[in-house]
Amino acid sequence: MGKASRKKQERRTRERALTTQGPERVDDSPRALGEQALARLLRSSPPGRLSLAGAYAVGYATLGHAQLEGTEPTWYQEIDPLDALYLGTAFPGRFRDEFEFANSRDAWLRLLRGTVHEKGIQRFVREAVSASEESGLPVDDGEQMLALTGRLEAVGLDQRRLPRHLLPGDTLQNSRAVWGPPRDLLLPDPPKGAKHRVQRFWQEPTPTAPVGDTPEAVLRKGLHRFASAGLPVREEAGVMLPALYAALLVKPGEHLEETGTHARAWALSMNDESPLVPVLDILLAAPELGLSVNKTLKCLYAVPAFTEPIPSADLVWTSSPGLALPRMAFELGIPEVSTLNAVLTPDLLDWAGTRARMRLSAAGRRADTDTLEADSTTATEGGAEESEVEWTERRQAVLDRIRRKSGRAVSTSRPSDRAVERVWNGDGSSVLRIAADSRQGREMQESLEKQFAAFREKFGREPEPHDPIFFDPDADEPVPLSRGSFDSMMQDAVDAASAAGIDPAFVHAWQEVGYVVTTETLDMFTTAEVIAYRRAVERHRRAGE
Repeated sequence: MGKASRKKQERRTRERALTTQGPERVDDSPRALGEQALARLLRSSPPGRLSLAGAYAVGYATLGHAQLEGTEPTWYQEIDPLDALYLGTAFPGRFRDEFEFANSRDAWLRLLRGTVHEKGIQRFVREAVSASEESGLPVDDGEQMLALTGRLEAVGLDQRRLPRHLLPGDTLQNSRAVWGPPRDLLLPDPPKGAKHRVQRFWQEPTPTAPVGDTPEAVLRKGLHRFASAGLPVREEAGVMLPALYAALLVKPGEHLEETGTHARAWALSMNDESPLVPVLDILLAAPELGLSVNKTLKCLYAVPAFTEPIPSADLVWTSSPGLALPRMAFELGIPEVSTLNAVLTPDLLDWAGTRARMRLSAAGRRADTDTLEADSTTATEGGAEESEVEWTERRQAVLDRIRRKSGRAVSTSRPSDRAVERVWNGDGSSVLRIAADSRQGREMQESLEKQFAAFREKFGREPEPHDPIFFDPDADEPVPLSRGSFDSMMQDAVDAASAAGIDPAFVHAWQEVGYVVTTETLDMFTTAEVIAYRRAVERHRRAGE
């Protein structure tokens, strides 16, 4: 029996069980209530006449059908309830990839702001998080997403219909997030003195850290980096947008061959009201218009935002499946959201975006690997049996193609001579390595020994491998540090810093963005992260004056 047949049989069994049970034995579990609500909502949600609850039901059913048929794209695995709702509003529309999906989703949510449906979306988010907290399951867990369906009717999200003109198929027809800059985009005339400014742009020395926070400074840094890699930065305008993106947002673990795709997706994710949009549209249009690099730079100097600080909101790229719901929850004052990948707090949103992109990229490369190996196997079917040597050579050829496709850097086993080093993995995870014989290593060892001693004193036993090193001091069992305990610990750090004559703005900035940038760790962070931390320090410093 196939997977689809088994699912149908299980569904029929559940339906028979519901009809044969007496009233006193009605199944009122969240799953059963969710299944019943899902069936009702699907029956009452014809195309073009959707409520928010109905859209969610259609999106959830779309996910389930794709899973049963084995046709779901990899990025479906990242979808959360708000994504499912949007998927339902767009049904039967399809998306080229996760970037088009996430960018169009965010554009649609922005269009709902200020309408009567914005409060409905906010209520949906609150219900999704509340249901997750009550069940103890992540908000994007499959069982949790089904159970959520039953709550949406109870709070009235099945009552108000979304007008057709607000559905994505109509309202996003000319959206920049989907289609890019308008085809009739008019480039600004270069300002007076633009030629001299372009000459000065190229004559500036190679930027040193910390880089400036304007698009001009970041682009210069990116072009210098690409030039060092042998790319034609003075001849090809098509390298300018990837250079800006790479210098601003790319972490060391990201694959270079994905930079162009990610750069375009990032540029299209921008809110249309951002002052950075005219800069990005010029960079997007320049290759298609056949502009030279210098001509493009002259046009950029006509846009004030090119030489002004990048808005802080544009330093974070969270346009990925699974991130719109946490982002909106934080805007509503909800402190954390539990997902399958992590418990997210506001300071982790940017990190989650990077992890999501790299995780999906890694999955795509694995799919390419499987396809290439399958092609190699298929080519030998029906022919003469290959010798061991021939098979080894053929397999090596496939692996070589994979390596060329992925652009994987050659690894080296030579140990680093740096005291502190962050090593990135292809899926976005990373490991911090600290040399044991360094000052930082000795300080870390002392800190760990104190934590182990505190653990033994608190729980009367040695910590086990699964126990958190930094635990909640108010809990009876070893559990990770809660947000409240972390905030309390940070306040203690602020008080200690003030007593020691250290500017507490550094600790406040750490608490806000979730990391600390020092001269020793500077190159572990993206330019955007450095700028965000630096601005946080200055903001808290001004607030303390």
